[in-house]
Amino acid sequence: MIDVAILIRVSKRTQDYERQVNDLSAIASKQGWRIVATIAEKITGAKDNTERDGIAELLQLCESGKVQKVLITEVARLGRRPSQTHQVLELLVKRKISIYIAQYNIETLLPNGRLNPAASMIFAVTADMARQERENTIDRIISGIATAKAKGVKFGRKSGRLYSDEDLRKKYAKPIKDLKAGISIRKVAKIHGISPDTVQRIKKACTTSR
Repeated sequence: MIDVAILIRVSKRTQDYERQVNDLSAIASKQGWRIVATIAEKITGAKDNTERDGIAELLQLCESGKVQKVLITEVARLGRRPSQTHQVLELLVKRKISIYIAQYNIETLLPNGRLNPAASMIFAVTADMARQERENTIDRIISGIATAKAKGVKFGRKSGRLYSDEDLRKKYAKPIKDLKAGISIRKVAKIHGISPDTVQRIKKACTTSR
């Protein structure tokens, strides 16, 4: 049986994690592949691959020799920039690990272990399209901000405190409970998905309330 890994990447603004998992799991089941790892990330598409824990975990898994294939829904899951996707592709090709792209029902390696020319072409085209789409989105955002500023729209946080001490104590009851239990600021931030600076403000609010 062929062991495979699933790579899932979802934007912080979308909720299609389960769809990707279900789609790729169904493909693996149909092909008789065994899923030994599901690597999931919830990040913005603009993040560089060097900052992605999921890519690092995937490459480490492939280096260990525990998987023969990697399943993705589309090329963009490997990176938004062509250089990023090609780097991952080259690393896996060297390890004789094939990437299955569900969007096109194609693999990067042929049965003889050689690079599939059709898949290589798809990688090049779709990665470049993703890059252009991202650049166009950035251009539209910059243009929109410039237009809004010309109309007198103000950007940035209003001066003054966003929350009062009482508001902080009400909103962050659970982090406060952990702080009182002696858990460190950094660990509380990680547990509750908030910044250490916010935890510092919460702690200060609790101190001033005494």
